[in-house]
Amino acid sequence: MESNFHLETSRKGHEYHINLHGVFDGASAFELLGAIRHGKKQGLTMFIDTNHLREALPFGRMILELHLPKNCNRQKLNFKGCRAEAILPKGCRLLNHHKKGHKCTGECKNCPMSWNRSAITTPKNGGK
Repeated sequence: MESNFHLETSRKGHEYHINLHGVFDGASAFELLGAIRHGKKQGLTMFIDTNHLREALPFGRMILELHLPKNCNRQKLNFKGCRAEAILPKGCRLLNHHKKGHKCTGECKNCPMSWNRSAITTPKNGGK
């Protein structure tokens, strides 16, 4: 059976970069958890890039949320890319690709957020 997922890791100083490729599902979540544990042991700040994911399944997010170690400093887990919100565990950081103050509607030129416009919400206070 051919795998629909792989990840690539690299270290730059105190940063550990994890690039996700393919379809993120339950098995993929366990593979990502292994990479996160590796970075955690070394005390690194991690950046998880989702730009190369073709799809992020809800089951993958659920597995990631349930099995992410409770003693893991989630503020050191930074998710970015077009599928970041789809897999983001509670307490982890979402890095925005837009300039400060920009309210993304998913209609920007070449916007990676356009894949799921229904997931974008505007705060009740207008973002102020």
